Amino acid sequence: MLWLVTSLSVASATPVFDAERLYTMAEQEEHELEFGEALEHYEASIALDPSTRYALRASARASWLRRHAEGNFAPLARLERVRRDSRAQFDGAAMDALAHDLEAFPSGAVRCEARMLVAEAYGSRLGRAADAQRELSSLLDEPVSCEGPLRAQAATKLTDLAIARGDLPAARDAAARAKKDAPELLPRVKRMQRRLELHRVALGLLALSAILGVWGAARTVRAGKGPLLVRFAGRALVICVYLAIVGGLLATAFEQGHALPFVLLSASTLCVAVLARASALSGSRSRAARAGRALLGATTVLAAALLVLERIDARYLESFGL
Repeated sequence: MLWLVTSLSVASATPVFDAERLYTMAEQEEHELEFGEALEHYEASIALDPSTRYALRASARASWLRRHAEGNFAPLARLERVRRDSRAQFDGAAMDALAHDLEAFPSGAVRCEARMLVAEAYGSRLGRAADAQRELSSLLDEPVSCEGPLRAQAATKLTDLAIARGDLPAARDAAARAKKDAPELLPRVKRMQRRLELHRVALGLLALSAILGVWGAARTVRAGKGPLLVRFAGRALVICVYLAIVGGLLATAFEQGHALPFVLLSASTLCVAVLARASALSGSRSRAARAGRALLGATTVLAAALLVLERIDARYLESFGL
């Protein structure tokens, strides 16, 4: 028994035991927001014995604390009090107070993270998009002390807010401000711009086809050719129903397939075809006129397809670069 007690006493004085005791102290101090003491004890633990089971964790925590040491850890303590209070992030007054206080923080990682925390609370929990936009924009204006991933996150959120309100110039500006940290944002905004322009062109083509088709149908009926248009519509209906059924069945045969695009595309094609036929029955028979009507009909079908896919799920358009 005496030998066992002596062995334990010697073990308690080994560097391993002291290093682990210092690590435990540092963890408790970090929990109590005593970050300066925690950093000192993490580093002392590593220096005493870098081979303990806690050495990697101590090194990581010490490195993190050194990156957040501005203002002698006072800004970090202020931020962590809010982070650890789940109710504060749903409290507008608490977030306003942090937004006010962070303006006095020294430039560094803590101020960047505080801005992101406030912006996320404003945008996601408090429904204050304008305030979220202000904080995200200020984060992008911070010096290079803001880490790349945080800047990329801020630019993405700022871009999403701009797109949600239909302000593509603002979205393009936000993407350009972080093109080094989030290079995928600018091409995304450009795709959105192309999609918006094509959306407008598609609406114009549909409107033009509808006007010409209705005008042509009225002339066709006056000329006594109404039965010809009705027979064409019946044949076109059969073909479009067939295409909708076959396309829908093929789509649902796949795990992620959806029949709705085929149904709506067939319905829109039927409408375009009937309107185009009405224009043909009442219009000029010259080669140029027929070529023009064929071109208008084909582009109108594509326009209808664009609008249908955009309405159902815009992700369908991504495979076309839109």
